[in-house]
Amino acid sequence: MTAKPVQQLRIHGREETQVRVIPESVDGPSEDENPYWLGEDGDAALPTPEQGCIQRGLCCKSSPGWYAPGEVEKAAELLGIAPDVLVRSKLVVDRIEVDGQIVHVFAPVKLDRFGKPAFAPGKVVDELYRMLKGTCVFFDGKGCGIYAARPLECARYLCSQPAERNLSHHELAQMWLQGQ
Repeated sequence: MTAKPVQQLRIHGREETQVRVIPESVDGPSEDENPYWLGEDGDAALPTPEQGCIQRGLCCKSSPGWYAPGEVEKAAELLGIAPDVLVRSKLVVDRIEVDGQIVHVFAPVKLDRFGKPAFAPGKVVDELYRMLKGTCVFFDGKGCGIYAARPLECARYLCSQPAERNLSHHELAQMWLQGQ
């Protein structure tokens, strides 16, 4: 094993070097491996595309999916609240540029490591929202608490298939542009 300095940290006015041990045999995941499944026990634990979502929550604990047009209303109905109450309490407004236009979409709030919203509900978020991992506000510890009305991106996402086969943010944004 080789110890490599990672970075210089400045802590209370003194420099310290952080060192981590990297086993020589570890090259990292291959291009066709899904990083959600690293560290899982053996191949038998991995889902197959035929199984669909098996509700283990690995993607729910990383990044919530985006809603398609008309889905926020269905989620609100399932929860027994008005759509605007759902937006102000559990959703953020994300955005993406498509063909020179900014498209706004709804996404569940990500929770921080303390279980608090990492971003204020009901507000427009910036690019940092997409880059940071965070547990979906609807993840109940066992699976999706609104599974019957989960966002389209979640419904179409399969961790066992290549990323290009899953619904992209660009494709979802196109749905918002078309008003579908």
